[in-house]
Amino acid sequence: MLIREAKLSDAAGIARVNVDTWNSTYHGILPPHQLALVTVPDRVRYAREVISSPDKGIVVAETENGRIVGFSAFGPERVGNLPFKGELYVIYVLKAFQRKGIGTRLVAAARNRLMEMGIHSLMVWALHDNPYQRFYQSLGGAIVYTRTLEIEGFKTLERAYGWWDTAAIFQEEMYRNHML
Repeated sequence: MLIREAKLSDAAGIARVNVDTWNSTYHGILPPHQLALVTVPDRVRYAREVISSPDKGIVVAETENGRIVGFSAFGPERVGNLPFKGELYVIYVLKAFQRKGIGTRLVAAARNRLMEMGIHSLMVWALHDNPYQRFYQSLGGAIVYTRTLEIEGFKTLERAYGWWDTAAIFQEEMYRNHML
């Protein structure tokens, strides 16, 4: 599995992963009309905007045959009044490729790029009912904020997981795996 920075030509592959995982993750959590708001054309535009931005980025997980099976997008924190400087905007890995370490590698690549940009604190927002919150906890993320999110009239809670020092994200995992 290759983890690399995304290129504009990856936008359609990123969009497909985004839509597929959005639907599989939030089916039964969000109403069907909310799920339908995330479309491939919309996500292609999003991917192109992030890839083209000088202060944001996307890294992709690509199989040996060139198929994009996961990605993470990141950049400066978007709320603007929170003490964290960086934000993991999204991370998605196709269901068939989950639990293989790809998500961890995508977070590591995003963290490394943010550190290169001089950003050393990080947060990520997750819907309250997101079944993958344990992933952020396994990386040492702590709940630092909650807020109400409204999507076209539908309200739900969202939690922010944060890391004050991005260099420490993988320290506990490395210790557990005797990699220090």
